[in-house]
Amino acid sequence: MNRRALLVSAVAVAAAAGIGASYVLNNKQVTETLSVGGPFKLIGTDGQEVTEAAVKGKYSLFFFGFTFCPDACPTALNTFSLVLSKLGPDADKIQPVFVSIDPARDTPQVLKDYLASFDPRIMGLTGTPEEVAETAKAFRVYFAKQGEGEFYLMDHSTAIIVMNPDYEYAGVLAGNMQPDEMVTRLKEIIAEGA
Repeated sequence: MNRRALLVSAVAVAAAAGIGASYVLNNKQVTETLSVGGPFKLIGTDGQEVTEAAVKGKYSLFFFGFTFCPDACPTALNTFSLVLSKLGPDADKIQPVFVSIDPARDTPQVLKDYLASFDPRIMGLTGTPEEVAETAKAFRVYFAKQGEGEFYLMDHSTAIIVMNPDYEYAGVLAGNMQPDEMVTRLKEIIAEGA
């Protein structure tokens, strides 16, 4: 399979996974009994340990991706940047978090360099493969390595998990949401929690 076909296939699967996660995590009956999120211990872009305590007090937006991602990840991070600029004073209530699902390539320094292209308020996290897998499982996020060699890709869901300031599940946003739509939905989530 050539690289272009592989990329198209990966994006299609990731989009389908994101849509599935959005449906499941927005289903009230399901989320009343389904645990989403949980304690985590990862590494920040400064090389220091980061736990869920770092996001408490704000609405955190968790997106799981990787720096070699051709499409969904830079799009989501760009959307985060635009959303923060459009939220005005409400931006202070939001903490976007980008968790790498590719710790083999995404060291703290690689993640720091990559995130420098986006809003500086976006928190970047990585960790050992085990720590990343455990965190993704807690957030009900799917990911899997696709291919071999240095140009492998990571298949992953594109849902954005929203946690409230008490670090409890507050909702899910589609990864392909337009910035204005995301701003509207976030304001609704903030109003619901007020």
